[in-house]
Amino acid sequence: MTVPVELTSKAMSDLGQIADHVKLYNDVTVARKVVKALLAEAKKLGEDHHHRLGEELDGYDGPPPREVHRWVCLGGRYEIHLEIKPAYADPPTTIFVLRVWDTRQDR
Repeated sequence: MTVPVELTSKAMSDLGQIADHVKLYNDVTVARKVVKALLAEAKKLGEDHHHRLGEELDGYDGPPPREVHRWVCLGGRYEIHLEIKPAYADPPTTIFVLRVWDTRQDR
């Protein structure tokens, strides 16, 4: 069963910042490829048995309870924070991408 994956406005903003950062050292084509690869990784999280990949994070306390995970992808260069809704349900109904970071950038 595939679960829909939605990006928050902050995640979309993060992708724009990552593209701008990549363009500093490469051309626009490389930046587009990186963003497309990150979107593909996010979409993959909605596939069977990929919902709860990565480390579960503390610090996103409720109420209501929140299930937030950190998925490190693309060779450890990028980090995706995702929230599974409803928390701890099997199967979940939606996965929200909260943030996307380039691990080499200052945050």
